[in-house]
Amino acid sequence: MLEQSQSEVQKKQIRVCAQIGIECTNFDPAKRPDTLHIISRLDETESMGGYIKTGMITSQQVGDVLNKLHQDAPNTPRESSSEENATVVTVAGTNKYDSFWRNMANLDMFNETIHSLDPDIKRCFEYCSIFPRGSKLRMVELVHLWIAQGFIKISCATEDMEEVAEGYFQELVSRSFLQPEESSYDTGCFTIHDALLDLFDKVSGDCFRIENDFRGGGWEGDIRRDIQHLLIRCYDGKLITEKILGLENLLTLIVYNGYAATGEERVIESICKRLPKLRVLAIPFILERYPGMEPNELSVPGSITQLKHLRYLALRTNGACMLTIPRALNKLPRVIQVLDFGDGKLDEVNCVDLINLRHINSGSSEFQFRNISRLTSLQTIACAFGIRDAPGYEVKQLRDLNKLRGSLEINGLEIVKSKEEALESKLAAKERLSELKLQFGHSSPEVQAEVLEGLCPPVGLQTLELHSYDGSRYPDWMVGKQDGGPKDLQTLSFWCCSQLEHAPEAFPHLRVLNLAYCNWDALPGNMVHLTSLKKLKIEWCSEIRSLPTLPQSLEEFCVEWCNDGFMKSCQIFRHPNWQKIEHIPRKTIEGLAPIQDVGIKIRSGINLLTSFWHRKKV
Repeated sequence: MLEQSQSEVQKKQIRVCAQIGIECTNFDPAKRPDTLHIISRLDETESMGGYIKTGMITSQQVGDVLNKLHQDAPNTPRESSSEENATVVTVAGTNKYDSFWRNMANLDMFNETIHSLDPDIKRCFEYCSIFPRGSKLRMVELVHLWIAQGFIKISCATEDMEEVAEGYFQELVSRSFLQPEESSYDTGCFTIHDALLDLFDKVSGDCFRIENDFRGGGWEGDIRRDIQHLLIRCYDGKLITEKILGLENLLTLIVYNGYAATGEERVIESICKRLPKLRVLAIPFILERYPGMEPNELSVPGSITQLKHLRYLALRTNGACMLTIPRALNKLPRVIQVLDFGDGKLDEVNCVDLINLRHINSGSSEFQFRNISRLTSLQTIACAFGIRDAPGYEVKQLRDLNKLRGSLEINGLEIVKSKEEALESKLAAKERLSELKLQFGHSSPEVQAEVLEGLCPPVGLQTLELHSYDGSRYPDWMVGKQDGGPKDLQTLSFWCCSQLEHAPEAFPHLRVLNLAYCNWDALPGNMVHLTSLKKLKIEWCSEIRSLPTLPQSLEEFCVEWCNDGFMKSCQIFRHPNWQKIEHIPRKTIEGLAPIQDVGIKIRSGINLLTSFWHRKKV
């Protein structure tokens, strides 16, 4: 392919570039050349008599050479064929990094691209360099960190800072600086290519990361005292005490992986006292717990309130930890924006004076908020809002939280006694909510029906889940008897709920309908009117024996752990139930018991326990 008009020097230059390209595709990151090594080898080609950028050699010719050389190279264990490998390194192929490598083909072009970014976007991207290689970055987390550090600028008071930050993120994705990295079990993730991290490492600026080993070993370097943003890959209390506490200008301290014993409160206390300028503090504590053990306890020291500039506090723990929050938490600086406690079990929290708090996260079902109504800046509650029969826990506490967005779960609705009381929540005014979960407990079916009528969701809601609803009827906003309610609902789920007599025709765009642990004896007879429905899933509904006429739009039908006779009938040729689902392309029927009586007893027991757990959680 090279035997045309190019000189021997140019052939050698192309071969050097091709070999570098092949080395850069090695599956083992440790065996890929770093940026300095690549630049050094390219500099050597200049002495051959003319730099590679002559304009005589096209990218297609270089791609052809790469493919040919790669086909001749020995296969690695993860390589299946030379043809497949050729696709990986084709310059103009379909590899997801094509646009990135086109931008990186010329270092000057890359520098121009970086410097052409808006200065605020550039600052946000540089901040990302503190994360370890291969990290899966999520937009929501980066947006919260950028805002906490003050990187996001708005032009007027009405502009939404979160939306501006999300725009920054999308700009970085469009320029291939952030690359999508998704799998079937983990979506919405992005990565930064190792080559970019190499460049950032050489011009580190005020960001630094410590790539130590698991449980803190293997790092003995030095840290510049002017570093402002620091990430430690693995928790190491000794490292923090000896080398980090002296960095008086530190604004960010993130520990990426945490595995700590109890008694780490002293480390947190030292951080609070010695690093007063911190804006971001994120330390995970993953504690061991064996069957029969009581949860470990971790107390957040009262000295946390000495961090007067703190905006982002993440002390993430797992379910094996009981996290004790000091009553002084309410005295945190009013600039605090994010509180994240992971899955740890928490005591009651009073954060009434944290008027700038935007996001609260706790996986604990026992987490209770008191007097939350004053937190009018609140945007996400990544845990259940629990209603209790006590002052400060009423449903009306949600009334003025109209900036809420994303998902909202409300537990303890059996405490609410009337439609008028439910209306005080003003759910319809929370226009940015996309997902709503409503959890009832034991109360009068008539009262539940009135309460659900008053909990009319916002127009733009996408997903609605009802749990343990035993109401005597479903609300008018659900069955199409009144205006209002969601107009574009996509997913509707019923868990342990009473019979629905009529299909929810108020949701003409409904695409997914889920039933679980319901005592329904039949589906609504007018299901055929749900002409946008794509998926119907029924699980653990033992009373259903037959199907109504289903809409032709259905693409997926799933039945799991229901009545054996019903599930078998869906598979018997020309049976009425089989005929009702014949037109559906994808059908899944699981849970037929080989020994029917034993299987039914086991499943009935699990069903009862699961239903009891849902009620007990309230």
